[in-house]
Amino acid sequence: MVAVGDHVRAIGWLHPDHPYTKGEVSAEFLSRLKEFVAHCSQSANALYFGAFGGFHTCEFCDKALGIANFGAPSDDLLFVAPEMVVHYIQQHGYCPPAEFVAAVLKSPLPNTEEYQLTTEPFWHMHKKRIERLLRRVEPGR
Repeated sequence: MVAVGDHVRAIGWLHPDHPYTKGEVSAEFLSRLKEFVAHCSQSANALYFGAFGGFHTCEFCDKALGIANFGAPSDDLLFVAPEMVVHYIQQHGYCPPAEFVAAVLKSPLPNTEEYQLTTEPFWHMHKKRIERLLRRVEPGR
C-alpha cells in the first residue's frame, strides 16, 4: 500500500487474472511517463510514501521487475502508479485511463520545486496517516 484515501487513484497494478484496457498511447505521454519513472525516488520523498519491502516481478512474462512507485497530482486527486507501468504499456499493451494520461502530461516533474509545491497537500495527508498507523503499532509514541 503506497497511499490511501478518497484522493488517491491507483493506476497500473496489473495481474494476468484480471482484465485491463489495451490500446495505443502517444509518444509524448510515454516519454513523459518515463521521466516520472526516472524520478520515482523524488516523487516518493515528496509524497511521504515511506519505505517499500521487496520488488515486484511482472506476472505476465517474468522479464521485468520494479520496486518504486510515483505520484502524478491532478487538482485534488493523486494518481499513484508503479514504475512497472512503462513495461506494462510497452510489452503488454496496457492503456491507462485518460485522466492519468492527462495528469502525467500536466503535472510538473518530480525533480522540480514546482512538484514539491503541488504535492505538499498530499504529503501532509500521507504523513498524518503514517503517524496514526505508527501510534497503533508503537503505543506511547
